[in-house]
Formats: sequence, structure tokens, C-alpha cells
Amino acid sequence: MRHLARARSTAGLQMKTNREGRNCMSEMDRRAFVGAAAIGSVAAAVLVASSAEAAGQSGYFVIAEIVSKKDKADELRALLVPFAETSAKEPGCIVYTLMEVIGEPGRFLTFERWKDKAALDAHMVTPDIKAIVPKLEPVLAKPFTQLFLDARTGG
Repeated sequence: MRHLARARSTAGLQMKTNREGRNCMSEMDRRAFVGAAAIGSVAAAVLVASSAEAAGQSGYFVIAEIVSKKDKADELRALLVPFAETSAKEPGCIVYTLMEVIGEPGRFLTFERWKDKAALDAHMVTPDIKAIVPKLEPVLAKPFTQLFLDARTGG
């Protein structure tokens, strides 16, 4: 009898049934699921923050994902932690949170809330950002990604 008897697709994930009849995900599918869940959780945090913390106000949000090469997690962390601390003190920055995914050393997400797009634009041309960008390339597993969100309130 084969260890994995059959496979079926459920919500885009490859589910397999082991010999005890229980569903299980392959390791690769589990990583994809965890990654999607992490990004979804951050997106949910943005929505909660924009409605609870910023009721009646608009804001400009950024979620970024920055992933190191397997052997470069410490180097990336050493670059990002001081950068996040400095960025949080910039004019127009309301929140700048650097998070590392538990169980995935070297995979970071930022949750940023800026007063408006102009404040973010000013951040994007600071000497600090100009200094860090060239240092990131040698330690990244893939180009970093950014998701820009403009919070709007009804009225």
C-alpha cells in the first residue's frame, strides 16, 4: 500500500490522504499556505487599524515583504532593525512595525502607516533609504515586495 494513497485539490492546496485516512499537506503546500495566511493576517490588521485606530481619518499604508537568503537572515535583520527604528521617527510616520515571521527566520513583513502619500514619498528619498537599498540586494532571496493601501473613510 502506498503511503500517500490519493491527492485532491482543496482551495488551491494539494491535499493528500495518508494511510490512516487523514488529510495532510505536502511541505511545499504548507509553506505556500503559511505565506498566504501571514500576508492575509497583515492585510486584516490594516483593515482593523484603519477602522478602529483611525476612525474618521484617512491614511496611507504600506505592507512590505523582505526575505533573506537562507544563510543571510542575521545580516538582513541587522540592516532592517535600525532602519525601522529610524523610519518610525520620520515626520508623517504614524506606525512603522517590522515583524519577522515566526518559524521562518529571515522573512520580514513591515506594517507602515503614514499620514498621507506625501509623507511616504518623503520617506522614499531619505538618505537612510538610499543607503540601505544597495545593501539589501546581496542578502535577499527575491526582490522585496510592497503593497500600497490608501485608507478611505465613508462620509
